[in-house]
Order: sequence, then structure tokens, then C-alpha cells
Amino acid sequence: MNVKGEIIVDASQEEVWNALNDPEVLKNATPGCKVLSEVEPDNYKAEIILGIAAVRGEYEAEIKILEKSAPNRYQLLMKADSKMGFIEGNAIVELDYNEPKTTIRYDGEAKVGGVIAGVGQRILSGIAKMIVKDFFKKIAKETKARAAFEME
Repeated sequence: MNVKGEIIVDASQEEVWNALNDPEVLKNATPGCKVLSEVEPDNYKAEIILGIAAVRGEYEAEIKILEKSAPNRYQLLMKADSKMGFIEGNAIVELDYNEPKTTIRYDGEAKVGGVIAGVGQRILSGIAKMIVKDFFKKIAKETKARAAFEME
């Protein structure tokens, strides 16, 4: 299923880029993320508790950032496994600065399997889009909070 959208952030491109590459911000922005640890640069392991429709599970996840072109774009890969099934996703994340705001654009694909897939494609598509949008809204909120803190 395709996940695509954009979020406008009231911050500079550099501030947004820094937030998108900060492990603490990524942890706070990832829905249900309890633990996020950097295994090596741009490669993270995470523990996520997530409910998808009536299916709730604990996931062991791997998150990778690839093809970085600072401060304009990168590719984000995520794979999460649980007893309930798996979730895989990849997206190209691009930043477009138009002073004083930055637009985060994302375009990618998500796949699910196992018990989760039994929820139904239409429901899953809506939930996937909501989770991804929530992630980027939280990135925007964290970025704005950091920018306000730095101005004090």
C-alpha cells in the first residue's frame, strides 16, 4: 500500500533535518516506541508496542536511514516483526525550504503479513497512512519545540 503526504514545519530546513536524524526525536515520534538504540550510524533497533485494529502486538523493529543527501532527502527503511506478523515499509523523505517554513514530503510503500494482514486491506491502508502521518506530525512538533528552546 502506498503512503504519501506532506507536513509543513515552522522551522528551518537544517532544524528539520537535524530532528529527522536525532535518535531521541525518532524514538519520540515513532508510535508505540518504547526503546530505540543506535546499532551503528543510521541503523537502529527498536521495541514497539502497537495496536492495529483489534490486533495488538509487541514488535522488534529495525530502522535504517539510507541514501542521505543532507539537508534535502533520505530513504527510510523499517521492518518490524512480532508473533502477530510483520510490517515493512520504505519511504523517500524530502525537505523543501520556503522561508520561514520547511515542507516534509514522504512517499513510500508499506507491507504487512501474518495475523495483521487479516484485518483487511482497506482498514490497514487507512491505519498505515494515519501512523505515518502521526510520525511526521510528531517530528514537526519536536522540531518546533527544539527551535523555540534554542531561541530562549
